Amino acid sequence: MILLIIFLLVLLADQYSKLLVQQDMIIGQSIPIIQRIFHFTYVQNTGGAFGILRGRTNLFIVVSIMVILFIVYFMLKEEKKDTFIKIVFSGVLGGAISNLIDRMRLGYVVDFIDFQVWPVFNIADSAISVGLVLLLLRLFFRKEKPLVSKRQEQ
Repeated sequence: MILLIIFLLVLLADQYSKLLVQQDMIIGQSIPIIQRIFHFTYVQNTGGAFGILRGRTNLFIVVSIMVILFIVYFMLKEEKKDTFIKIVFSGVLGGAISNLIDRMRLGYVVDFIDFQVWPVFNIADSAISVGLVLLLLRLFFRKEKPLVSKRQEQ
């Protein structure tokens, strides 16, 4: 149940925030929240993270679908083995599907969170990025049982 809640929270928060931006702002408009530090800036991103490969919407649709299918397969296969990873993947999945919805529906992803020193992004991008960092940290700090060689067993 927690996995569904996290997935829906990311998906719905991202889609709702993008809807508000589209309704209340014009493309390129920037509203300072904290002057020169944090703004809401409406951008239509036809590329990937940081705007790379602009205009390659179909490529990102295909890649997104492949990533989503991998995550769903992994989560179904994992069963109850690693709850932390499944929780992280729930957020990543919500973000990936939300950005896919934008690409398929609009032909671009709506971005609006602007820290002025970083490319403009959205809630889905945050969920994906934080999820990937948590997964990397988990892999880096994972405590595996040491492998026992056959000689030690004898």
